[in-house]
Amino acid sequence: MIAKKPLDGIEVLEFSQRLSVSACGFLLSQLGAQVTVINDTSENISYSQVEHRLQHEGRTKIDLPSIDHHLFLQKFRVILTSLGDSNDEKHQLIQGYLPYQGEHQIICSITDQGLGVENFSIPSNELFIQALSGLMAVSGLPNDKPEFAKIPISEMCAAVISCLSILASIYSPSKQLIDLSQLEIMADQLRTHVSLLTDHKNGSFRLGCGHPLCSPWDAYQARDGWVIICASSDGHWQSLLKLMNLEHLIDDSRFLNVTLRRLHKMEVDEIVTSWTIHLDVANIVEQLRTIGLPSGPAANPQDVPHDQDLLEAGTIHNEQNFSFARMPIQISPRGPSSPYIPKPIIKPSKLPLDGVKIVEFTAYAAGPMAGYLLASLGAEVIKIEAPHGEEGRKFKPQFGGVSGYFINYNAGKKSIAIDLQSPENKKKLYDLIATADVVLHNMRPGAMEKLGFGQDELLKINPHLIYCSISGYGLTGPKLGALDTVIQGHLGLTALFGDGNKPIRVGYSIADQLSGHLAAAGVIAALIHRNQINCGQVVDIAMSDSIAWLTQLMWNDSSREMLGFQIQATDGWVVLSTDIQDYPRNLNRKELIEYFNHQGLQAVQILEVDEVIQQESLASRGFMYQIKTQNNEMADLISPPLGIPVHEPKILHALGTHNYLLTTNI
Repeated sequence: MIAKKPLDGIEVLEFSQRLSVSACGFLLSQLGAQVTVINDTSENISYSQVEHRLQHEGRTKIDLPSIDHHLFLQKFRVILTSLGDSNDEKHQLIQGYLPYQGEHQIICSITDQGLGVENFSIPSNELFIQALSGLMAVSGLPNDKPEFAKIPISEMCAAVISCLSILASIYSPSKQLIDLSQLEIMADQLRTHVSLLTDHKNGSFRLGCGHPLCSPWDAYQARDGWVIICASSDGHWQSLLKLMNLEHLIDDSRFLNVTLRRLHKMEVDEIVTSWTIHLDVANIVEQLRTIGLPSGPAANPQDVPHDQDLLEAGTIHNEQNFSFARMPIQISPRGPSSPYIPKPIIKPSKLPLDGVKIVEFTAYAAGPMAGYLLASLGAEVIKIEAPHGEEGRKFKPQFGGVSGYFINYNAGKKSIAIDLQSPENKKKLYDLIATADVVLHNMRPGAMEKLGFGQDELLKINPHLIYCSISGYGLTGPKLGALDTVIQGHLGLTALFGDGNKPIRVGYSIADQLSGHLAAAGVIAALIHRNQINCGQVVDIAMSDSIAWLTQLMWNDSSREMLGFQIQATDGWVVLSTDIQDYPRNLNRKELIEYFNHQGLQAVQILEVDEVIQQESLASRGFMYQIKTQNNEMADLISPPLGIPVHEPKILHALGTHNYLLTTNI
């Protein structure tokens, strides 16, 4: 009998009421797993219809047997829990069961800081995780206070990463304890920032919806709201000037290139706003799309379910006045199925994807992140670039001639540099792909087809291939320019910060990075499915789906909105869950927290980026290490927060090092 979904036949037990655990269980159930929840008199608190769906849909509820607990627990392939978070009877039961864990059984624990780390001195919550993990350090308006997202972002991100780690452990059957730290999962998303630390002072990472390198790139006031405009090239700027009938500024010495425009950002923003302020958001977006300039509305979450582009993309599901996001991992088998004989693993390995070959056509963050995760899990990832390399290599600062940005998304991969326009080179790549398990790309829909590497062409060459696409709105959605800031605005995330007077983005590229994690999970789920049905698979990951996964919690009402209050100290900021007006103004963060504690209030420091990565709990988990680049220079590299053993490369391969693979295909 052919399995209809990748995880058909996999039994999962949810043993925690933590939202990250419930949301992970939901993802596994959507992939076909049979998920069981223990009946509990203290039911989960559902703050919204969506949260209730994540906690209950696709579950079977049973009572915990009064005897033979170990025998009961051993029947489940996966146990989802949060070890150490609670001293209740259920968690004590799991703790006592660990020595009896069954062969090939997976126990996945999601906690604040991971197992073996002392708990926070005060009970944690979502607000405090955002403060300690760097999200608040990089989110906020320029020269203003750090801001928090008013939804449980860390819980929803942890659900995705735990799903990825579980899938990897299922693919390569082994007895596994997955030890996930929610703090580490969020701090991991600072990988764009760690190499910039020497160039930034505290607070300078907070840019609203701006960009540290490009301009115009921000939220601009329109007649009826805000619009996100992201011009990443000189061509974009020139096209925008023509659209605004300001061609005379094309040769203005202040705006000749992206570096100069960033130096004159205030003047650039005034020019753009003088145009947008007289037009409606929809009109602006329509005009900008005609010139191919990435843009979109900075929407309110309650407006997202009615957006025609998102409805066309299939991102939104509406049922009886209730809106929710579709499953963010879309997988579809292609071609006839037959019994599959997996390739033999040449050598034993503790890494689950040993023996899997991936050919990657990616640039910047989303696609490279997926490839980096898969390489970390043991896959052979071969990155295909133009002869001069992808643009991300050129960013600053540089380490051995390569940007710290590029290193943190591409370490551990092999490198081929090749002209894709050459028919001879295409033939060589076809031969390489014929021996591959996966092709991964994050080009706009249609771009791979124009190059001759679309899914139809490649599945003819390799009928068992897994073809993974990451794009703005999916393979069948609108063919729109999609950058991280545009997606955050379009899906309503930029409205969930501050007082709502101006949109603010999550300061790291969460749409890119979450899409990368979802793509890696999708690839592994497709590998599992291929082992069952022996046919090609298409994995379709939309950046819009990744942010919809987060903001759906606020689409139907705002009752889930989280409260927090930032207080400035003499050496930075603290945050607490209760508003207070009367407090000393001359205390540092530590002293201010002690003062609030004496008042019976819980508060925590808001850590800046350099302080985040110095936390003892992260260091004890090997959060960051150094990798050698060209000329023996060293660069900081964040290790993936997967809670299981991963490959940590010590050397960054130079561009084109593995071109010989095009002739030998080994």
